[in-house]
Amino acid sequence: MIRRLATVVCARPRTVVVGWLVLFVLAAPFGLALNAHLKAGGFTDPRSSAGDAAAVLERAFHIPPHTLLVVLHTDAGQVTDFVPAARASAAGLADVTAVRDYGDDPALLSQDRRTTLLTVSVNASDTVAQNLAPTLSSAVSGAVHGAQVDVTGQPALDYALNVHSKKDVEHAEMIAFPVLFVVLLLVFRSVAAMLVPIGVAVVAITCTQGLAYGIAHVVDLQILFTNALSLIGLAVAVDYSLFIVKRFREELRRGGDVPAAVTTAMATAGHSVVFSGLAVMTALLALFVPRIMVFASIGLGGFMVTAVAMAASMTLLPAVLRLLGHRIDWGTVRLGGRAAIPTATAAAGTVPPPVPRLYRRPAIVLALAVAGMLALAWPMTALRLEVPVASASILPADDEARKGFDLVRANLQARDLFPVQVVLTSSGGAGGTARLVDAATRAAAVAAKTPTVGGVSSVASLGLRRDALITAIDSDRASLPVGARTALDQLWSTGAGETAVTQLVVTPTADPDSTATHDLVRRLRSELPAAAGSGVTVAVTGVTAQGVDFDHVVVRSMPVIIGLVAVATFLILLAAFGSWAVPVLALAFNGLVVTAGLGALVLICQHGLHQSVNSVTPVLLFAVMFGLSIDYMVIMMSRIKEFHSAGEPYSWAVLGGLGRTASMVNSAALVMVAVFAAFATAQISVVQQLGIGLALAVILDTVVIRRVILPAALLLAGPRVWRRPGAPTAPIAPDAPAVPIVPELAGTVPELAGLAGNARQVSS
Repeated sequence: MIRRLATVVCARPRTVVVGWLVLFVLAAPFGLALNAHLKAGGFTDPRSSAGDAAAVLERAFHIPPHTLLVVLHTDAGQVTDFVPAARASAAGLADVTAVRDYGDDPALLSQDRRTTLLTVSVNASDTVAQNLAPTLSSAVSGAVHGAQVDVTGQPALDYALNVHSKKDVEHAEMIAFPVLFVVLLLVFRSVAAMLVPIGVAVVAITCTQGLAYGIAHVVDLQILFTNALSLIGLAVAVDYSLFIVKRFREELRRGGDVPAAVTTAMATAGHSVVFSGLAVMTALLALFVPRIMVFASIGLGGFMVTAVAMAASMTLLPAVLRLLGHRIDWGTVRLGGRAAIPTATAAAGTVPPPVPRLYRRPAIVLALAVAGMLALAWPMTALRLEVPVASASILPADDEARKGFDLVRANLQARDLFPVQVVLTSSGGAGGTARLVDAATRAAAVAAKTPTVGGVSSVASLGLRRDALITAIDSDRASLPVGARTALDQLWSTGAGETAVTQLVVTPTADPDSTATHDLVRRLRSELPAAAGSGVTVAVTGVTAQGVDFDHVVVRSMPVIIGLVAVATFLILLAAFGSWAVPVLALAFNGLVVTAGLGALVLICQHGLHQSVNSVTPVLLFAVMFGLSIDYMVIMMSRIKEFHSAGEPYSWAVLGGLGRTASMVNSAALVMVAVFAAFATAQISVVQQLGIGLALAVILDTVVIRRVILPAALLLAGPRVWRRPGAPTAPIAPDAPAVPIVPELAGTVPELAGLAGNARQVSS
């Protein structure tokens, strides 16, 4: 099929190229407008109990959907002098429904009176509230002179995440493209060959962005969509093109004509690209399992750009190669002598050199290498996750929204602003008020005795007798003192159908993103339903509870994600190679790479940079790296199978196939590392950690798995690796000939250097 497609493309190459150029021109303007239609947030589970409880509170107490926090700080004098002007400027903005300051709540002023907070209620959509953040900051800064003004809160944090996400993509691409120019020039030593993969990548990314513009009008896409699209798109598009271009040039050097070289390159390297792309796309589709916007957006972005890159590699790339022909070597750069490409077979009657020392005891080599990878993976057991919804640390330290949040944490105690909220609901009816009051009293008493709880506010803490409280709630609230009436309005609500809702406001002694507060949420959920009694439903919400629910979804989804990816990868590789052993080896190798990469990431982030690993990073690292590492497995095993099917001795097929693909895989790995390292410079911690983790995983995959573990495992397993399911195992001849080593492999393993000369003699 691929050979047939290549033949059709070669027959009309100009038509294919013009068609892709038209798509590129049409997609470019829409791609440039994509960012304006992406959504921030997406780090919560919309189906969680915390989300449902928060919706109950919003309806019962008419809580505005969004709140922005204006933080005022001064190092000289009292910050209270600036509050009137700040309040007036904030209240005058559209969509602002209320502004509260320290006069309404003394907790909004620090003890040294140098830091204060204004809460600005916004009744608008998510996008409008987020875009109001810079407007509010500008308005208050213009009205206040002599004080530091920082606007924070969830809408401001989301807005900042959007801005930095766009900057990170632009910054990473500014680094990645020049590096790719240099790397590909070193790989191909030809300007024309260097430009082809980059051109395919640009076309694939731009066309995908244009498609995403239309999709963003139908479904919500999170702002990290563009990061995933660029990061994965650059890696796969350049790698796929590199595989095909290198095979095309190899066929040309063998003396074949241009159409035959294109067809052969597509039937071999192109065949591998198809199965590699399917594996990547399958792994990324697994990110839809949690049904959380951030995962789904990243999965969709990677899936779409991989599909478009595959389509471009199967059509646009062969058309370009057909038109270029031998001009693919235009702009040749002389960087030293180029070794002639050796033949794949040994000359008849020659005696092959001995097997390299590294591979003479494959069982020992395999055991030591696997033990080393497992040792590197061990720090993963100390993995400490942090959910972005309860922390501003996802943003760079100099961002305004994070600076404001840090000021609140340092001076106003963020735990007071982000409490754990316990929602108790009763259906009402006869005795409904008394039942809910008693339930709230018992639950508040249990919560107050819980470790890490600093205080509990509830209807039981208003200082009223039980009978007076029930009477006030049912019929005589106006008789209460003003302070008690205001507090009761914030803690009790009776809605339609006499459904009553009350809340307990639990103030933890630790910050909202701490492990202690996460444990507190779990304990309250476990103990309070029994304390409340029958007839009353209990739910826990707040930003920390949302983070706990997010973690729960991640943990619950991981076995399903791993299972789906493993089964799909097994079936894809089984279809590609017709062998059950190859998929099993691939799954084992990929598991080693992902766990070792995550362990190395823990060492760098937690011990080196002293930061927690973002909760989304392990899932993304698994899905992205599991798919991408299949590239190397497919391209190497395809060449080994090609040699083995041609009748070569098994050991020669293994080491010869690995040697023939060594420079190709090393080059592809260098490209991926360059791309991922560029994204490791991102200011958003999720993207930064993903870039670091993927770069480390690719290095481990290339250096340890493909150069040491893979050949040792294949030599140890013997020809049974190619046994089809249900087929009998052929006996291994005890006098199997020794193996000649091709020069490419000699450059990748030090032990082979001394054998390169003999290998050339054998190959000639």
